[in-house]
Amino acid sequence: MNSSQEDTILGLPRRPRIADASASTILWAIAGGLIAGPVGVLVGGAAGNALANQRQPLEMAIREYFAKRGLELIFYYPAPRAFKATFRYGANAYWTVESVMPDGLPLSSEDSADWLYGNLIQNELPQVLPRIQRAS
Repeated sequence: MNSSQEDTILGLPRRPRIADASASTILWAIAGGLIAGPVGVLVGGAAGNALANQRQPLEMAIREYFAKRGLELIFYYPAPRAFKATFRYGANAYWTVESVMPDGLPLSSEDSADWLYGNLIQNELPQVLPRIQRAS
C-alpha cells in the first residue's frame, strides 16, 4: 500500500499518528520514562517507538485539530458510529458539530475512528466554519 492510501480511508484523511502529536504530549511521555529509571527508559523507548506509529485516539486527534485552528474542545461525546464535539470559538461562543457514519459501512473500529475524524475535518467543519464566521 502506498503512503497516500495509508493516509486516507475511502477518500478521507486518517487520524494523525501519535508521533505527530504536539511537543508537549511527547515531552510528558519522555518524562514518564525518566521517572521510571534506566530500565523504564529502555522499555519505554521500545514501547514508545511502537506506540508512536499508532494512530492518535479519536478524542486526542480532534482536540489537536481544533487547537491548531484556535478552537477549544469543550465537550466530546463518542458513540460506536458517531461522535459529537462542542467547541469554543470565542469568549462566550460555542458550537456543536457531529460526525456520523452511514449505515452499512463495514469498517473495523480503528477504521471507523479514522473515517469519523476524516469526515469531521473534510466535510462537517468546512460546512460549519462559514456559519460561525457570519454569526461572529
